[in-house]
Order: sequence, then C-alpha cells, then structure tokens
Amino acid sequence: MGLAEKRLAEEIKTDKLPAFESKLNEKAGYPIKVNIDWATFTAFDQYPLSRLDIVFDDIEGFVKKICQDDMGKEALKDKMATIHLTNTDQRDDVKMELKDNILSLNFQLAGDTFSSFTDSQIAAYVEKQL
Repeated sequence: MGLAEKRLAEEIKTDKLPAFESKLNEKAGYPIKVNIDWATFTAFDQYPLSRLDIVFDDIEGFVKKICQDDMGKEALKDKMATIHLTNTDQRDDVKMELKDNILSLNFQLAGDTFSSFTDSQIAAYVEKQL
C-alpha cells in the first residue's frame, strides 16, 4: 500500500464511512455498523478503494428496498446489525452471507475486473433470509 492508498483509506474512514453509516441508520431506523476489511481494500491499488462509493450506493439501495415499511425495518433489525465488506482478487470468492446478524459481502474490486452485487441482488438475497 502506497501513500495514495493510505490517504484515500483515511479519507474514507474519517469522512465517507461515518456519513454512509448515518444514511443507513436513517433509512433502517436503527444503527447498522459497517466493518471494512481495510487490508483487503489496500492490498492491490487504489481501484478497490475508489469503487467503494459504488458499493456504498448499492448497500444503501438495498437497505432502502428492505426498509420501505415498518415490517421490513423490524425484519432487518432482527437479522442484521453489521455489514462486513471484504475485497478479493479471486472471482470464486465473491459471495454474500447473512449469519449471526452479520451480512458479509465479498467483492472483487481489484485490477481490471469489477465484480460486485447490485442493490436488487443484495435485497433479494437478504429478503429470503428474513
């Protein structure tokens, strides 16, 4: 990880992540913690970090879809307290899992490829678990 990645990671940690969590909390009606495996996002180059804005938008969209009414808000609150984000360079490791109140999302954001989940894909997966 070079200086550029360190600066971008610090900006995300101090500015973008708190604002993002605040948006999620507002939409869900309860606090949702977002944990980022920083080592996996800074191990390659700036691309994974720069693509976090897209990931944040998709997660915000998923929460909005689920929490469109009180029933959705209560169901999500009962099953999810934390979202854990991991980046990988292996396409086979791209997955999502909701277990023990943690939604784990593994993306492939490194290099020339970009493998993520849309808000609709995340919402469809989580909705089946609620």
